[in-house]
Amino acid sequence: MHELAIAQNILDIAEDELARHNCTKLTLLRVEIGAISGVMVDALEFGLQCLVKGTPHESAVFDIVRVPLRLRCGSCGKEFEGDAGVGALSPCPDCGEVLGHSVLSGKELRVTWIEGN
Repeated sequence: MHELAIAQNILDIAEDELARHNCTKLTLLRVEIGAISGVMVDALEFGLQCLVKGTPHESAVFDIVRVPLRLRCGSCGKEFEGDAGVGALSPCPDCGEVLGHSVLSGKELRVTWIEGN
């Protein structure tokens, strides 16, 4: 379960940022997870909850935002939401092309917001 290691890295980022602002308690952490990032959202959330248990951050709210797969067709340029199950091989709704799409979003794994006191 690599999500536990990811959760630890995310908490390390949050704690470093809290320390830079003389805060000791995490209250809100927002993370964006892309549809094709390879991260299991439920496992990540479980890992975060386990890691903060018994710490000053125990009551923190974890806001995990799922980012859909957005593609740009390599043939006609149409931007569309792809099927995360097939990734960048989603057929273009305009021209039907399956190959050559650019991924515009859906690979994200980033901390976007940290609140503490």
